[in-house]
Amino acid sequence: MGQIMQTFNERRGDLWQALLQHLQISTLSLLIAMVIAIPLAIWVVKHKKISEFLLQLTGVLQTIPSLALLGLLIPVVGIGTVPAVIALVVYALLPIFQNTYLGLTEIDPALEEAADAFGMSRMKKLFKVELPLAMPTIISGIRTALVLIIGTATLAALIGAGGLGTFILLGIDRNNTSLILIGAVASGVLAIIMSSLIKWLEHASVKTAVSVLAVIVVLLGGGSAYNAYINRTETVTIAGKLGSEPEILINMYKELIEQDEQHIKVTLKPNFGKTTFLFNALRNEQIDIYPEFTGTVLETLAKKSQ
Repeated sequence: MGQIMQTFNERRGDLWQALLQHLQISTLSLLIAMVIAIPLAIWVVKHKKISEFLLQLTGVLQTIPSLALLGLLIPVVGIGTVPAVIALVVYALLPIFQNTYLGLTEIDPALEEAADAFGMSRMKKLFKVELPLAMPTIISGIRTALVLIIGTATLAALIGAGGLGTFILLGIDRNNTSLILIGAVASGVLAIIMSSLIKWLEHASVKTAVSVLAVIVVLLGGGSAYNAYINRTETVTIAGKLGSEPEILINMYKELIEQDEQHIKVTLKPNFGKTTFLFNALRNEQIDIYPEFTGTVLETLAKKSQ
């Protein structure tokens, strides 16, 4: 226990930064998945064949291994937050779409007829009758998706997106149980807190739920805009694998570049998990430099003559 507290105190700043990154990636992914899945489920309620196809499709997407999906996305969209968010959105679609569809289709037909008898328009009936009745089921799907996203988001560290996965990966690489526990416990606590917040929305009105989501979007958008503003200078991105040697080398590169070129901002992306991830990022100009072992180049990257 003493070792865990010592590690926590030494890396408190890094933990808060990783927690913020994890929260940003998870929340953004959840919001995008909701924007896609909920309207789509509302539309297919009256189209049974299409709904069955989409349910099967989202189920198939969720079976794709996360590492394989990240590897496929890097050549297309690069490294960092973008491929991580895309992968997390893919995994969140099924529970949100499925629960929204079930919540709307299981409404008592007598209530639907009553709404029609009052002369409600399609949109008014949706927001005044259908969505409020289906809200507990929809929120349940969102909570399931959120817990799934927060757990899977730890893999975002493998492609330089940061988050609490950096603690877990470093702990595994350095055989440091304290780092693993800090990353895992922090991820679990974050999932519990966010799940409780979503549960609170279960009994809220549609207007309140939309208002809360709008506030979250504004905060995320403001944070992203601020980061873009402060990083508008010329940058050099240096990435490195897990381990002490790559971490030392990329920091040496950073000091040498900033010493000679003070107008350049050097960004470090440490703790990548796979050689192929880094090489694809370099080839697609998502990073500028990364140190590599000669043996790895010869065995993994160099084409062998027949």
